Amino acid sequence: MPSARILVVGGREEDRPTLEVILAGAGLTDVRFVAPEAGLEALAARSVDLLLLDVLLPSNEVLDLLRSAAGKAAGPTPDAPAQPGTGRRVPVVVMGPPSAGGRMSACLQRGGAEDYVLAPFDAENGLLVTRRIALALDRRRLREGSVRLKSSSDDPQETAVLQLYNDVSTRFVPREFLENLERKSLSEVKLGDHAQRAMSVFFSDIRDFTTLSEGMTPQDNFKFLNSYLRNVNPIIRAHRGFIDKYIGDAIMALFSVATDSLEAALDLQREVAKYNQGRRLAGYVPIRIGIGIHHGDLILGTIGEEERMQTTVIADAVNVASRLEGLTKTYGVTLLISGSVVEALAPGSAFKLRGLGGVKAKGKTQSVEVYECYDNDPEDLTEHKDKTAEAFTAAMDEFRKGMFLTAGKVFARIAEMHPSDSVAAFYRDRCTLTAIRDRGPGAWDGAEKIEVK
Repeated sequence: MPSARILVVGGREEDRPTLEVILAGAGLTDVRFVAPEAGLEALAARSVDLLLLDVLLPSNEVLDLLRSAAGKAAGPTPDAPAQPGTGRRVPVVVMGPPSAGGRMSACLQRGGAEDYVLAPFDAENGLLVTRRIALALDRRRLREGSVRLKSSSDDPQETAVLQLYNDVSTRFVPREFLENLERKSLSEVKLGDHAQRAMSVFFSDIRDFTTLSEGMTPQDNFKFLNSYLRNVNPIIRAHRGFIDKYIGDAIMALFSVATDSLEAALDLQREVAKYNQGRRLAGYVPIRIGIGIHHGDLILGTIGEEERMQTTVIADAVNVASRLEGLTKTYGVTLLISGSVVEALAPGSAFKLRGLGGVKAKGKTQSVEVYECYDNDPEDLTEHKDKTAEAFTAAMDEFRKGMFLTAGKVFARIAEMHPSDSVAAFYRDRCTLTAIRDRGPGAWDGAEKIEVK
């Protein structure tokens, strides 16, 4: 633990030797035990890095010390103005017996204290004290780093340290997330910060990863995932997206522009094809992926509590994108997008799309228009889908009207023309099943119900 100046105000005389031993064991030897008046003077001079404060002192003395540590004028009200020129805030860790829990809680909730420790102290479990002090000192250093960054310090050493901190933090929280929250660094983020945006949500997942991983050791699993992600993640950034989270072998990414999200998906498919060439040469089984994209309103923000929070995205758009990715397995394709993505594409976009009608995924009451993007299909399959596009659209129109016999015949002819057209084969079979299942007036609303997460 880095050295620090510890000021102890109050506490029982018989507890001091034990506390000194505990602190010295953590390398904290600059410790002063003072009365409240001397404590106020030290805080005013900012000649202390942390205040350890006894909550059993008279309430007015505790309040004055807390206010002074926060850089505010001593006074009877908690809203007294801050003193000019008091400098940085001094973190406070309050101490007291378990019976003083109410006082300690008040200091934490309303007095600005960072943490608490229980007295009398246990020399054999000194970590219970020093760990809380270390965390309070770490939080102070982060706050000071943020202040120095805002003041644009000319000290090259300080600038380098702060830049390093910001660079490291963006490896865990995307810089784009901070920009959407209008925050310059992670230290500025507060619980409950949020912003509403219209974005494209991108989900990709490795097919049959559970089966694939069963033959690998835990270490091999991590090596494989990191090898895969190193190849595909730069593609997300290259198309102006950012990865919100990893969910095992799945990736969730966000894009401000729908066209960027679809171009990234196509490039990712091409990269996986090249990645598989290396896997084949090394004697490994090639991997397959599924991708689902949906465009809609969402909220980016922070959830949790003050001591443990995380950034997240809350929106139905996230659920829809995840369901679309799951539907790729049902249809036997690798890339599905929603109608809202198609509507948001740049004018003149020339992607190869095939409308698959309205689908109600598991847990949804509203149908979503689904499109297959087949730009990266094998050349012969692409030609087949281009050639049969008009017939497929006509069959889909009949299907939506409930004319299952007519639609089924057309889907069957299309499926016979190319054995790899899994979507045509799916709807050929579905026409028969739906005709049997959805009999009676009002049973069919034109949207296929698919029970898949």
